[in-house]
Amino acid sequence: MVMEYHATIRKNSRAYYTGPWRKARICARFVMHPEFTQRDRYARLAAKLTNDPSVSNRLIGQAIAYFEGKNHQRNIAT
Repeated sequence: MVMEYHATIRKNSRAYYTGPWRKARICARFVMHPEFTQRDRYARLAAKLTNDPSVSNRLIGQAIAYFEGKNHQRNIAT
């Protein structure tokens, strides 16, 4: 019974990690670090994600802001 309860909590608390959000975070990493796309594997992945209709420019922008905010918070903490 306890295991079922934890599984339910975890599923509901991670509802914001949808497929398009995960894809947008990958795209944001490519935007922030263009050297990643020099590798064939990442270049193929970037090409697939640019043609994916579920990943919008707005989502990618939000993901970039998310990463920049995390870096800013780390800099404040040190």
